[in-house]
Amino acid sequence: MPRFLRERNVVKKDWRKVKLRIALCYPNVYAAGMTSLATHLLYYLFNSKDDVVCERVFYEANEVPYSLESRQPLSRFDVIAFSLQFEVDYSRAVEMLVRSNIPPLSAERNRPWVIAGGPCAMENPFPMLPFVDAFLIGDLEPVCNSLIDALIQAKSKVELDSLLDEHFFLSGRDGAQRSFTINLDAEPHSICQILPEPPYSSSIEPAFGRSLLVEVSRGCNRRCNFCLTSYQSGPCRERSLGTLENIIDEGIRCTGVEKVALIASGLADYSHLGSLLNSIVTRGLQLSIPALRADLTDFSILELVSRGGQRTLTLAPEAGSQRLRDVIAKGIPDADFHEIINAAIKAGFNLFKLYFLVGLPTETEEDITAISEFGKSLLKLSPQRHRLHVSISPFVPKPHTPFQWCGLMPLSLLKKRLSVLKKAFRIGRIKLDLANPRWSVIQSALSRGTTEIAPVILAVAKEGPQTAGTWFRAAKQLGVSLEALATRQLSTTDSLPWEVLDVGLERKVLLHRFRKLVRN
Repeated sequence: MPRFLRERNVVKKDWRKVKLRIALCYPNVYAAGMTSLATHLLYYLFNSKDDVVCERVFYEANEVPYSLESRQPLSRFDVIAFSLQFEVDYSRAVEMLVRSNIPPLSAERNRPWVIAGGPCAMENPFPMLPFVDAFLIGDLEPVCNSLIDALIQAKSKVELDSLLDEHFFLSGRDGAQRSFTINLDAEPHSICQILPEPPYSSSIEPAFGRSLLVEVSRGCNRRCNFCLTSYQSGPCRERSLGTLENIIDEGIRCTGVEKVALIASGLADYSHLGSLLNSIVTRGLQLSIPALRADLTDFSILELVSRGGQRTLTLAPEAGSQRLRDVIAKGIPDADFHEIINAAIKAGFNLFKLYFLVGLPTETEEDITAISEFGKSLLKLSPQRHRLHVSISPFVPKPHTPFQWCGLMPLSLLKKRLSVLKKAFRIGRIKLDLANPRWSVIQSALSRGTTEIAPVILAVAKEGPQTAGTWFRAAKQLGVSLEALATRQLSTTDSLPWEVLDVGLERKVLLHRFRKLVRN
């Protein structure tokens, strides 16, 4: 991270006047971390306490990590708080400890405390359990004050265990219960968000550029069978239109930006979406929105988004055939996709992004052919100046979903199917992105892994570099087969490790949906 980087709205405190020093660590590069709304929210929540200083630390390959605010090493903080958004970042998190000369294993470390939260912590904490002293399961807002008090008061790990409530999972505990924010309107939202000040390298620019990130809703009620967010973060909670308008007004004044990036798992389902978009564009602001559902009923939404300057429409069919979309509980018919593409063209869109998965349960070769046919059918709807960007990734089974019992498709078959799609999409107006299936093996082994994979994480952290090849070599040296872990089918009669976490789901509901899919 360049030391000369200038940022707006950075919080700097006198370390001599606080009781607790927290290093907020995002185990990936600056651009990725500052694109995450979680980084901004956690930074705000921790620094809103007068007796707490929170500084950000990001991962840089081959570098000792230091905080951005005061260039302090991790060893000088009382608490290291990791935001775990992606499984493949686990080894980067451990590497940050190793490079800081902090014992990575919890059993060999006294201070600083290492805590972790985020979707991966709630998904399955076991792969990282040997390295982390405490995992927050769920939302921070309801437990922030009690967490701060516990971290200030605790003098030992035993005492920390006794002070943290049932929303935290620690080694030795039987389980934990999800912390859940019910009313988003009653909770704070990061307003004075940190932004890099020009001039700066494009490599550090957040994904949405200089934008105000606004969380419209949290969770999703659609319950697509592959989607972790829909299951462990539901039911969906919305912010009211008035609250969002106030956040935008205050945020624009504080940041000075001219663009609003809306954050939601299911933006198209927001009750007042049209009014919200109209409110933004009538202020003369630009817009950035995530993917929309193809069964959108109000196409005036597209016109508002276009007025806000966005000319790219992102859709996630996930599967090419209607049969397979029905299996994954995303049964939107082809006609709806055709209709929304036609409406988007009329509204002025010129680029269409499509996201697909390969290796879904019950998938056949016909389903693979259907992906290319589906993409080509959409391309025929548009004039020559319009382009199609197709992104294809292997399906990775996730805990707390109906597909948690399924295994990853074998690597050789994934490669074959991706190769078929690569040939099928050799068309000038189509840009194709194919994910590296080796990373999917790693991700799958971690998502449903236990502490047995922790030695591999540690080996990768120590050996580097952070490549797929390093993961496979480290696993082989330790006698671990990543592909065997990734592709294993789990028994529906056995208890699953992550079921000790109460994330608001009933096993019988997941099991019913899984058995229904198997019958298909």
